[in-house]
Amino acid sequence: MRLPVGPARFLKTQHLVAAFVVALLGLASTTGFVGARNSVTLVVDGVSATVSTDSQTVAALLAEADVTVASGDLVSPATDAPIDAGAVIVVRHEIPLTLDLAGQIIPMRVFGRTVADALVMAGLDPTGGISTEPGLDAPLTSGMTIVAKDVFVRVSEEEIVLSFDTDVSGDPNLGNGVRVVETKGRNGSAVRVWQVLVTGGVEGAKTLKAETVLEEPVTEVVRVGTRQPFRQVLAATKKLSGDSGPSYAPPVVGTVIRVEATAYTPYACGVNADWIAWRRRLYTIPAGWGVVAVDKHIIPFGTRMFVEGYGYAVAGDTGSAINGYKMDVCFWGASLSAPTPHEASAAQEAAARSLANRWGRKRGLRVTILGS
Repeated sequence: MRLPVGPARFLKTQHLVAAFVVALLGLASTTGFVGARNSVTLVVDGVSATVSTDSQTVAALLAEADVTVASGDLVSPATDAPIDAGAVIVVRHEIPLTLDLAGQIIPMRVFGRTVADALVMAGLDPTGGISTEPGLDAPLTSGMTIVAKDVFVRVSEEEIVLSFDTDVSGDPNLGNGVRVVETKGRNGSAVRVWQVLVTGGVEGAKTLKAETVLEEPVTEVVRVGTRQPFRQVLAATKKLSGDSGPSYAPPVVGTVIRVEATAYTPYACGVNADWIAWRRRLYTIPAGWGVVAVDKHIIPFGTRMFVEGYGYAVAGDTGSAINGYKMDVCFWGASLSAPTPHEASAAQEAAARSLANRWGRKRGLRVTILGS
């Protein structure tokens, strides 16, 4: 059992007062302590005295006052700090001892005066009904053992349900909105072991000591169909007469420019299809038209166009990498439906990312700027 460690209360150490004062008087008569340059306050384990010294550092003053410190003791200011007139030097010595708590042996190093202080250092409330041997008011001594009574550890178990996760993905091979459960989800179970420290018959906070999984949950795998024509993609091309290869002439008339075109999705930009709906309202984009990102200095926002392999679109977005004759066509998986909003959103995103990945990067792509 691991207990929290709380701050100790620093109390005066009464039995040191007399010895410390005698030592200071001896120093005054043999070293000229009295009448020296600086007057400082020295506090050792709660016992304070005002002394005069010509020592320049805390370490020199402690040596002059015959106050020894070990590596674990507290000294403030630090031993290498200079001494100014009116300074307060505080020394607190650690007391090594052992706490027997419900049969568990806990080595401790305590700053304090009484057994109650040691309990506080161990994170226990000495006013909460704990009885100890020796008593709470007994002074602390180096190497002592404190046995806490009326304290025991209660262990309890509880079985909990581990809920299964759901993995939803779009499937372009299934009809739009068709939902197929590929793997049925199943809850798991686990046992948690709690430990409670009972003091004076009163339970304290519970501490989780262990959790053992009895049965792992099974993730439910769901595929949602996305197979449908995406209305923002109207890839209309036709062959020229007598030409066996594909024609790059769109079925529209306007000014033709050539661009380098990539593709993106709103999901990759930290937004969703609702953002596209807002852009379409902003630029009054007709149903079935797409949105493209452009350099607005080359193609003004609101410009209507036909993008080869993509369809009719409106310039309604931009980006830091879209400079000059570059363009980003947007796929967002429009008009998808599914049994739940979460599944619809997941299917839309999967379909949009798939189309954007297939688009890749097209150089010399023909774009027809439509007349008003």
